[in-house]
Amino acid sequence: MIEPSPLPLTKGLGPGLVEDSDLVGTSLFAADRDFPQLSLSESAIEHNIAQMMAYVRGRGVALAPHGKTAMAPKLARRQLDAGAWGITAATPSQLRVYRAAGIPRLLLANQLVEPGTIAWLRAELAADPAFECPVYADSADGLALLAGPADARPIDVLLEVGHPGGRTGVRGEPALRRLAEQASRTPGIRVIGVATYEGTLGGATEAEKVENVHTFVRELGATALTLEAEGLLPAGAMVSLGGSAYFDVAVDALAVAGVPATSVLLRSGAYLTHDDGLYARTTPEARGSAGAPDLRSAIRVWAPVLSIPEPGLVVALCGRRDVGFDQDLPLVLGVRGRDGSAPRMLAGRVRKLADQHAFIDVDPDAAGGDAPPRVGDLIELGISHPCTTLDRWGLVPLVDDELRVRDLVRLHFT
Repeated sequence: MIEPSPLPLTKGLGPGLVEDSDLVGTSLFAADRDFPQLSLSESAIEHNIAQMMAYVRGRGVALAPHGKTAMAPKLARRQLDAGAWGITAATPSQLRVYRAAGIPRLLLANQLVEPGTIAWLRAELAADPAFECPVYADSADGLALLAGPADARPIDVLLEVGHPGGRTGVRGEPALRRLAEQASRTPGIRVIGVATYEGTLGGATEAEKVENVHTFVRELGATALTLEAEGLLPAGAMVSLGGSAYFDVAVDALAVAGVPATSVLLRSGAYLTHDDGLYARTTPEARGSAGAPDLRSAIRVWAPVLSIPEPGLVVALCGRRDVGFDQDLPLVLGVRGRDGSAPRMLAGRVRKLADQHAFIDVDPDAAGGDAPPRVGDLIELGISHPCTTLDRWGLVPLVDDELRVRDLVRLHFT
């Protein structure tokens, strides 16, 4: 019996690919590559890491970047080597991936309610005295699930605070106080502070959103200090927060409330790759925030032109299976030959996506004299909201500024 050939490990780069393949050092556009393909810019990622670490050091706060953006232990190591406090996860499976990769300090920015993962976490804490992994709780039932032997190493807990219409987290100071009192009577846990996520606060205008974030976080900081003074939170209690859009406002609000910078742990994570859409519009730099990190988009999706069936319409091989569209459709950044040659501007707009096709409206007269696309060319696409594009890929090339493959990065979404 003839055994079937092994399946490719990922789409895009070619069949039978492994992480230590001979692709390193070769052109992203080599003839044996398959497209569409996502690529990550090594220089942009290194720039973004350096910029974010300079920002948090300048403010005196710590950073545990959210690992759900890329789910890439290899990139997480770069962030830790640059000085990150640890890595944040959102789910038990993400937690296990990063721990299996040897990450020494993790934060589960969510409620831990799975009995198997609770038992696993207790075993990890018992086996490695240096391992740290705070988790969230926002209810008496949640605290009961985390309860354990009084003589065991405790699970560190952050009491989560939310807002009306938001996600998880207790609503209001009285509920937080009751939760803290319940936690003080729960064996096998240790409360180390509070946590929230300010990114779901709305507003009719950007200025109103900023004001709502500032008010909510300032009040949370004041409440945390009150509970600390009453002994319901420990001295120097951690305050963890910070999405990828309003972390500057959150840091300012905590400072106004009197929370020491050394108690603040940001979890912002999308800065690692940034984007050309949602975060390009909403990050602190885009809002003109003084001292904000200067971030660069590190993500490109390269889509081959399949057909030009009508004047003004280009159909490319890139669809909902390849690129996120929850915030915006992909942005057309340019076009070049299949071998990477003749890069040029393209006045185009992605009108819609099918499962594997992008429908791109083009205006050749507005292209500044550049040659129009041809069948077989590659469309260069930017994306909006990196999380929902990266999770469509498994093995991604990290490229230099000449678009040569420098490394291959495994993304652990499945």
